[in-house]
Amino acid sequence: MRRLLVVAVVVLSVVPVAVTGAQVNASITEVTVSPGSPAPGEKITFTTTIRNLGSSGDALRIESVELRDGGSRGLPVYSRSRNLGTLSPGAEITVPLTQRFEQAGSRDLRIQVVGENVNTNEPVELRYPVAVSVRERHPQVDVEADDSVANVTSNGTVTIANGLDTRISNVEVTVSGNDVTMLDDRSVFASVAEGSTATADFRFRPERAGTHELRANVTYTLPSGTERTVTQNQTIETEAASGGVVLETSRSGSGTEQTLAVDIVNQGNAAAEDIVVSGRSENATVSQTIVDSVPPRSTERVRLNATLSAPTADVVVTAAYQSGSDRRTVTTTRTLRATPASIELTGLSVSREDGLLQITGSTSNVGTTTARSVVVRVLPDEGVEPAAPNRDFFVGEVPGSDFSSFDLTARATGNVSAIPVEVSYLVDGERTRETFSVPVDSGRSDRAEPQTGGGGLGAGLVAVVGLAGVVSLVIAGLFVRRYWRGEDDADL
Repeated sequence: MRRLLVVAVVVLSVVPVAVTGAQVNASITEVTVSPGSPAPGEKITFTTTIRNLGSSGDALRIESVELRDGGSRGLPVYSRSRNLGTLSPGAEITVPLTQRFEQAGSRDLRIQVVGENVNTNEPVELRYPVAVSVRERHPQVDVEADDSVANVTSNGTVTIANGLDTRISNVEVTVSGNDVTMLDDRSVFASVAEGSTATADFRFRPERAGTHELRANVTYTLPSGTERTVTQNQTIETEAASGGVVLETSRSGSGTEQTLAVDIVNQGNAAAEDIVVSGRSENATVSQTIVDSVPPRSTERVRLNATLSAPTADVVVTAAYQSGSDRRTVTTTRTLRATPASIELTGLSVSREDGLLQITGSTSNVGTTTARSVVVRVLPDEGVEPAAPNRDFFVGEVPGSDFSSFDLTARATGNVSAIPVEVSYLVDGERTRETFSVPVDSGRSDRAEPQTGGGGLGAGLVAVVGLAGVVSLVIAGLFVRRYWRGEDDADL
C-alpha cells in the first residue's frame, strides 16, 4: 500500500518532478537542446543535468535516462542511456541523448530518469518537459544572370546568405540548365558564418534563343555533421544574335604625319571581344591597336598613326573581333590627303647699287608636301630687265612648312614701282608657275603680292588724270588773273 502511494505522488507532481525514496532528494536541474532550431534530419543533442541535492540522506543509483514522447504514457522512447552509476548527496551528472526527426514540426517531449535509493532500494523517478521545433530552414540562395544571347557566353552569380543560427561548412555550389552549355559551373567554400554571405560566379552559353531554366544546387554540412542540399531555379530569356560592329573614321593633321581616329560602334546585342584594329595602304604606313571588349550598343574610339609617302593615301581600316563563338571582320576606307606644296615670297628686300636693283627674300612653302625644282626669276617688263649676275635663281627643294633664301638682280629705267618675279616648282610631278609683284619701295611691304591683270594700268591712268586736272586749274587761274589785269590797265 505504501508503494502505491508513492506512485500516485509521482503522477500528480508538477514537472519538473523529483520523486524521492525514503531519504533521496534529487532533481533534473537543466536540459539544453542543441541546435536550438534543428532542421529535418539533423542530429539533436538533449543534454540533461541530474543532481542529488546536498540535503539528500542517501545516494541515488541511476538505472536509465530516457528521451520520451511528452504524452501521458511517454511512448515511444526515442533515446535511452542505461547504468549511469551512483550519485552521492551533493553530486551531479550530465547525460547527453541524441535524436533525429525527419519531418518538420513542433514536438513536446520529456526527459525521464529512473533510479533507486541505494540503501532502501526504493524506486526514484524524475521527469522534465522539453519542447523542440524542427523547421525546414536553409540558407537563402539567389541566382542572377546577365542578359543572354544565343551562342554567346554570359555571366551569372549565385549568392548564399546564411540566415541560420550556426555556421555551415563544405559549401559546394553547382549550376546547370536545359539547352545551356555551362562553362564555369562549380564553386566551393570552406565555410560560411552565420549572418554572412558568399558569392559564386558562373558562366554559361545558351544554345538557342528562347526561355531557359537555370538551376543552382547548394550542398552544405551543419555542425552536427548533417549534409543538406537546397535548390534554387531561375528562368532566363535568351535573344537571337543581331547586329554587329561598324567602323566610323575621322582624321587630324594635314602633313605626312596624320592621325586616323576610328570609332568601333557595336550595334549588336553581344559584346565584341579581342578586337584588333589595323590599317593598310600603298601610300602610307599605318599602325594597329588592340581593344579587349566593346559592350553591346556601345562605342570605343582608338587612334592609328599614319605616315604618308604620297600626297594622298587610301587607307583600308579593318577590325577583326570575336562575337560569341564566331570570329568576324569589318572594314572601311578613308582617304588621307596631305596639303600640297605652295610657294610664297616672304622677307623681301630691294636695294639699289650701281644702277641695279638687288632683290633678296625667301621662298616659303606654306604647304605640307615638298616643293621640288623651285626656280625664281625676274620677268622683263616695261622699264625692267633681268640683269647679271642673278637673272634667275635655282632654289631646289623646299620641304613642307620650310623656306629657302634667294637673290635676284634687275635693271630698272624710268619710274619703276614694282618688279615682276616668277616662281615655278614641281608638285606631284606637275610644274606650277606663279608671278609676284615685288614693290621697289620695300618699306611698304616685305611680302610680294601676286600680280592681277590690269592693276598697273589703272594706277597710272589715275595718276595722269590727276596731273592733268592740276595743270588745267593752274592755266585757268592765269587766264583769270590776266583778265582782271587787262581791265585795270584800261581804266588807267
